[in-house]
Amino acid sequence: MKELKYFNVCYQGDIVNNKFSDYLSSYSNNSFDYNEHDELIDLINTKDIHVVITKYNFELLKQIRVLNKEIQIIAILDQLNDTHLIESLELTQIKFIQNLDSINEFIDTLKEFIKNIDSKNSNIYSLKNDFVYDSYNKTLFKKNMLIPLTKKETLFLSYLFTNNNKAVSYEEINEKIWEGAMTQDALRSLIKEIRKKTYKELIKNVSGIGYRIDL
Repeated sequence: MKELKYFNVCYQGDIVNNKFSDYLSSYSNNSFDYNEHDELIDLINTKDIHVVITKYNFELLKQIRVLNKEIQIIAILDQLNDTHLIESLELTQIKFIQNLDSINEFIDTLKEFIKNIDSKNSNIYSLKNDFVYDSYNKTLFKKNMLIPLTKKETLFLSYLFTNNNKAVSYEEINEKIWEGAMTQDALRSLIKEIRKKTYKELIKNVSGIGYRIDL
């Protein structure tokens, strides 16, 4: 990922194994490892850090956010729960990953970070009727309450938000969400259930093309 070379990445050395640190060293011109929280804070104060990869610690994350509101954060934890996800709304620009072991998930997250840094966009979308969507963690809330989503609902909403500047075609939905096995009844049923959990206007039908998210 050649774009990474333009960004400064700081990672906690004792939780990032060689596979991930080697990847960062290969693609980032400026990657810094640290072990103590004070070292991390010093790096943030003295370097133009764009991405931090650290073990979850809410007080540390709040401290990072006070120092810099734009840093993108990967927070590694053993077990993710609703409290962490609600905290993401306060912290913003944070992706939770359980047990960092998938290089593909790691790379996809970095790509999302770079896209939002370049566009100066947030991962938190404030919607109508007190709904909020977190695109990094693919979660939907209403008044700080997590709205349960099925796997298909999660995939569909995530794809619409990722492509929020356009209408997503039926062909794309079939390929990306149903892997080629979509039926019109299944699509209509999925959209009906999401609208029941949110509000009708959130997902707009674009005649003859497909659907888009209404922001």
